[in-house]
Amino acid sequence: MNTELLLIDFQNDFCSPKGSLYVPNAEKDCANTADFIYKNIDKIHGITITLDTHPFYHIAHPIFWKCKDGSTPEIYTQITLEKFSQGEYIPVDEKLYDKVKSYLTQLENSGKYTLILWPPHCLQATWGSCIQQDIWEAVHKWECLIPGRRVNYVTKALNPLTEHYSAIQAEVPDPHDPNTTTNYSLVEHLKSKAIYVAGEALSHCVANTVSDLVSYIPAENITLLSDCSSNVQGFEEQGNNFLNRLSQKGMKIIKSKNFTL
Repeated sequence: MNTELLLIDFQNDFCSPKGSLYVPNAEKDCANTADFIYKNIDKIHGITITLDTHPFYHIAHPIFWKCKDGSTPEIYTQITLEKFSQGEYIPVDEKLYDKVKSYLTQLENSGKYTLILWPPHCLQATWGSCIQQDIWEAVHKWECLIPGRRVNYVTKALNPLTEHYSAIQAEVPDPHDPNTTTNYSLVEHLKSKAIYVAGEALSHCVANTVSDLVSYIPAENITLLSDCSSNVQGFEEQGNNFLNRLSQKGMKIIKSKNFTL
């Protein structure tokens, strides 16, 4: 079985202390992942890298919203359907009211996350959206090992009206936007491979991508490199719940430093 390294959102805004949505310990995750690539460079058959790529005007950024007094809400504000219905928060573009209400309703019914207003991050064509340097150098060396070999890049989160933690599909897919619905091309690319997963953040994009992936691929085919992924601060419980849930389904959890392909 061919080996595929699935690297999720190893981008500057998550991985650098200077990033707008820095995940504590992410720079160590990057160093560990790079070391894993160098150590196994001739045994890794493929590398897929997902890229969170947002427009500035986005439903999970403060600029999209206004409070009932007309001010812009603070970052990390949680917007529930109840608060929205009471008029505590409304979209700046009030023509989107019905779409936003539908989004919040579906998001709440999923039971996974409340809408959180994150610091604007991984904005298109910015430093924050670029791959962290250690990761870039390692995957570039992997590409150079065999002329013509290349990384499979997967962009997500361009739709301004839905969060897109998972690389498989958006939190609330828009049937009119194929980029938010199930990414069957990625699923097919990963099928029948031994998949090793690392990335940021464990509590969000890693958890959602892997959770969606096991709807199509046996969990036994997936190994999480636990020292190559960390939680958004304050969401450690969600990260732990993901690890427990997926390990029970058969996902393996190992430390990259103690393992060679």
